[in-house]
Parts: sequence; C-alpha cells; structure tokens
Amino acid sequence: MKQRWSNANKFADRGKWAEKEVEKFLKTQSERFADFAYERLPDARAAQGAFKAMAADFDLGFGHAGVQCFLEVKETKHEHRLAKDKLAQLPRLRKWALTGKHFLVLIYHSELDQWRIAHGEFFGTEGMPPSWDLRCLPLFDSEVAALQSTGWFR
Repeated sequence: MKQRWSNANKFADRGKWAEKEVEKFLKTQSERFADFAYERLPDARAAQGAFKAMAADFDLGFGHAGVQCFLEVKETKHEHRLAKDKLAQLPRLRKWALTGKHFLVLIYHSELDQWRIAHGEFFGTEGMPPSWDLRCLPLFDSEVAALQSTGWFR
C-alpha cells in the first residue's frame, strides 16, 4: 500500500493526492484538445468555510461529446465500499443531473492502489444507503484508465 498522506494530518490530507493526480490528467487533456475544458472548483473545507461547498471537485465540458459533467474524486481505504458520509453532496449532484448535467465519482482505493469510476446513474435518484457496494464496477490501475473508460476522454 502506498500511503499518500502523513499520519499527523491523515484525515485532512486524504483524497488530496488523488485529486492532484486527476488534475494533472485533466490539464493534459485541456492542453491537447481545444474542445475540452475543466475548472477545479474551490474546496470549502480547505478554505475553512470561507465560502459555500461546491457540488464537486471539477466541472468538465466535452465539446466533441456534447457533455457537461461534474467530477468528484474520493479516496477510501475500503476495498469495495464507499461510505455515504464520503458523498454528502449526492443530493446536490442528483439535482444537477435532473437539469441534464452528468456526474462522475472517481474512487481511489488506497489499500488496493486501484481506481473505480461510477456514473451518476449508479447512485440512483433517491435515498442514501449507509454505503455503496462497488464490486460491480471494474477496477483500474490508474485514474487515466478509469476516466478513459467513460468514452469521453481521448
């Protein structure tokens, strides 16, 4: 297992490594393709509540696919579950989905050093179970492979 955060600050830092890896890929995509754009949305927790929490970590646009999408990046130690408290903004993402905006949740499993990706439809339209069983979603060796599996990235 690769530990991506320090023990002293493990809860504050968990997920930041994964987000940075994803942003590197998004930046490369944006530089390579004129019809792809992304924004890193501000992190209200990191700003200690200075502004309202955003719906996701990234806002994406794919001109070639005609898709607008939120991307939320999560990190978990569990090998196949994602706890509901890790996705507290799900009701907001579902509301945006009703307007036609897609959302993706990219999950890094730190114990496995592997990734999964879930389209918004995976989470349904209502309710919040204690956790989601992700075993039906394939594992990927990198964030790039997981994101490319959507068919939206090139």
